[in-house]
Amino acid sequence: MKNTLNSSVREARRQDILDTFFNTMKESRKTRPYITQGEVIELASKSSAPRFYVTFENARRFVSLLMRGKKLPIVNKNKQEMYKEIYRRYKAKVKDANARYKYIILEDIIEEPAPSFYIDGETFRGIIYTTLRKNSKTNECKAIA
Repeated sequence: MKNTLNSSVREARRQDILDTFFNTMKESRKTRPYITQGEVIELASKSSAPRFYVTFENARRFVSLLMRGKKLPIVNKNKQEMYKEIYRRYKAKVKDANARYKYIILEDIIEEPAPSFYIDGETFRGIIYTTLRKNSKTNECKAIA
């Protein structure tokens, strides 16, 4: 299955992962001054996320499938759990909504804090390392210029 995140959602996730990593490092060093980068990444990868990293279109499509009792056509367990959490929140909020505007509720839900980033530790680590490497190369180029 192709990557279903659009570039703005992907960029927001990348930035939030970096922010979480650096905040975790800062907080961890207060109590454990010799914590390793790997330990910080492990702690950060288990933290909550500021939002759900999914497009409205995908949230609507997968919530619709779940509403009809269909299985999600997704192999990734983390993504399955994310869409099930969005659906759980959707069901809780839709009871009071006007029938014409039910799916608009999803816009609010995907912007709510999420219990996790719904990615595995290796993906989390890869995003951090790739971004830090790219940023260090960019800073080296700026220093040379």
